[in-house]
Amino acid sequence: MRVLENIEPKEVWYWFEEISRIPRPSGEEEKIADFLVEFARKRDLKYSRDDFDNVLIRAAGSGESGGHPGLVLQAHVDIVAEKTDESRHDHSKDPIIPVISGDWVTTPDTTLGADNGIGVALMLAVLDSENTAHPPLECLFTTDEERGLTGAGNLDPEWIEHRRLINLDSEDEGMFTIGCAGGMDINLRMPLEHLEPVDCYRVEISGLKGGHSGMEIDKNRGNAIRFLGRTLGSLCIDRNCRIAGISGGTKRNAIPRNASALIHFPRRDHESAREYLSQLSEELALEYSGIEDDIKVRMDHESVKAGPVDHETSLKITDLLLALPHGVEKKSGVIDGLVETSVNLAIVSMSNDEFSIELTMRSPLESAKKALGDRIAAVARLSGCAFSTEGSYPGWMPDSNSPLLEKLVRIYSEVYGREPQVESVHAGLECGIIGDRVGGMDMISMGPDIRDVHIPGERASISSLQRFWKFFLYVLETLD
Repeated sequence: MRVLENIEPKEVWYWFEEISRIPRPSGEEEKIADFLVEFARKRDLKYSRDDFDNVLIRAAGSGESGGHPGLVLQAHVDIVAEKTDESRHDHSKDPIIPVISGDWVTTPDTTLGADNGIGVALMLAVLDSENTAHPPLECLFTTDEERGLTGAGNLDPEWIEHRRLINLDSEDEGMFTIGCAGGMDINLRMPLEHLEPVDCYRVEISGLKGGHSGMEIDKNRGNAIRFLGRTLGSLCIDRNCRIAGISGGTKRNAIPRNASALIHFPRRDHESAREYLSQLSEELALEYSGIEDDIKVRMDHESVKAGPVDHETSLKITDLLLALPHGVEKKSGVIDGLVETSVNLAIVSMSNDEFSIELTMRSPLESAKKALGDRIAAVARLSGCAFSTEGSYPGWMPDSNSPLLEKLVRIYSEVYGREPQVESVHAGLECGIIGDRVGGMDMISMGPDIRDVHIPGERASISSLQRFWKFFLYVLETLD
């Protein structure tokens, strides 16, 4: 039984529900690539597929716009695989079952995959239609966008013949994006030696909102890893705490919602530690009132024993968590309100022989990325950590004189009766990489309203998609 079969536009929701049945977390896109290839074969459409499971489907022009200059449509197939602590959903094998709640299609306990499944569904609906007028199309489905834009970064530029591109990975109807930040990932590694196993307590920070580390980085939301560092600061410095385990965050591009540490400290300090955590909970609730209203700080006795690191190493780990930056580094002096440079303290983990931290930086300016990276490297040296970088990708500098932008603004005004907003965003978009690899591209990003991306409860607006679909079809019909 289909959940979305009675809402408009039916052809788009049909394909969205189809791909929602296919598990496609970042790095596991083989099944959705198989689906896309079979989709093309059944319709005698030309296609290409590479070793990274990127798929390009080509369609000849159709109807009155069939003779217009060609157009690239692009979306990524992977999703951020987040879920609530209570959910038993396995993103690697379970289908996503959407529900309708008022004007929204959502999933309460997991991410929905509307980012960027709506873009994928829009392209499939066009390719499947026999009566939609459109110019010659190259529909590009890329992979592993959410972890590091890997698919786009390995795209064969010879695939792309057309030089106009519409990216369907934006989440605000009526907003045209013409620029984005570049990024770089940072890894810190500290070797460890564990002592003999002892009784431990689990200290946990939970209940935070999290969010997209580009789109929500300026919302002043809490970072569970930073809160954990603050917690350990008192426990390690004042109460001789030793750390036996630590974890926090799940994705480089998601602000951490949960973090915990396995710790051991003298029995005489148990009661004062609980009193401190109760006080910290009240302090965080006051400091983040109106921003984070469900912060939880708790400590429970762990039933298993674990080997902690020594007190000196525990202090180094704590100092590192306290010293590393997180959040907005600088806002643009040219575009009002635009975050120019930021960093997300994203993931911490501990194994038998290593403590590791992963951060993600964003900026359209290579010089700003380097300066912030050098600062983090200095903190790493002071803490005795190895420092490395990976996954650097270019930004997309906005072009307000873009011919494609001019035409789409005109078409939007004809459909909506008003002009769209035009922006550059702090999030990383594949346009930056595709434009850099292919060269000579005129690009724009747009899409319907999608909210709460990258967290459970992600939702897509039904009415917004209805309006956007009408506009999108008119773009394909009239873009000359």
